Formats: sequence, structure tokens, C-alpha cells
Amino acid sequence: MPHIAQWCDIIYAMRNFAFSSVFALTSILCLAGSDKKMLTVTAVSFTSNIIERTSTYTTPGTANTNCSGSATTIGNTTNGSANCQTTSTPAQIHQVNARVMDVMNLVDADGMRYKIVCRASWVGSNCGPLIEGDSFEAEIDNHTMWLKARKGGNQGKEVRIKYKILDIRPIPR
Repeated sequence: MPHIAQWCDIIYAMRNFAFSSVFALTSILCLAGSDKKMLTVTAVSFTSNIIERTSTYTTPGTANTNCSGSATTIGNTTNGSANCQTTSTPAQIHQVNARVMDVMNLVDADGMRYKIVCRASWVGSNCGPLIEGDSFEAEIDNHTMWLKARKGGNQGKEVRIKYKILDIRPIPR
């Protein structure tokens, strides 16, 4: 009969084999089910829309009371006085303004026209209009198109921009 340490080695080996088998099977299934497609797209046109929202929130009011006093006891009688001051702050309403920009681009590739959109939610976002006539490497994964572009023009830093695909149809003649 194997010693406890030998049983532990056997169980450890079986666990590692099972884990690597499941990992390999998962990887194969993920790659087989992937809809990724690589292509080169050419920018046709763009539009942008700024969306502004204002929301409000309320911070509760507060009240603080500070007291001081003194007391004197003579026999069975105690006399005292107290002085209290309350400072209060009323509830305050705050407004927060948020601004986002949706950029819709039309791009052509392999006889098809794609309508894609990205959202710039902060200053410095990679989302922006594509220069008409420029070509970009693209990767399509289900309803998402990833573009490689240069931020700030053709001399800028290369970035990957995520777009949602809204529509696909043949290029109009």
C-alpha cells in the first residue's frame, strides 16, 4: 500500500493532468468559435454628436452642539449653569455636468460598408473621427471592430480604438 506522501504525489499529478486537459480543450473551443476577421478599412466619412447630461445630488445637513458649564455643591444642594451653542449647516444640492461625444465613422473594406461608432467619455480618449481616405488595419470580433490608428495624426502614437459595429451592407454603387 502506498505511503501518504505517495498518494499526495499521485493526486497532484492527476490534478495537473486534468487542469491542463481542460485548459487545452477550452483554448481549442475558444479559437474554433472565434469570429475574428482581419482586414484593411478605408475611412469614408464621419459625424459626431455631443451629449450633455446634468445630474444632481444632495449632501445632508449637519448640526453640532458644544456645551460648557460649571456647578457648585454646598451641602445637599447643587447649583449649576450650562451654556450651549449649536452650529448647523443646511443640506446642499450639487449639480454635476457630464459631456460625452459619440463619433460615427463609415469605413469600406472588401466591398462592404461598415457604420461604426465609439464614445469619448473623457479628455484624451482615443475615440475620434477618422480622416477620410486614410486606411487602417482592423480586426472584427463579433459586433466589435478594433482599429489601429495614430493618435493626433500620422506621426502620433499608435493606439487601438474600439468601435461598435452598427450596420454592415454592400458599398452603394
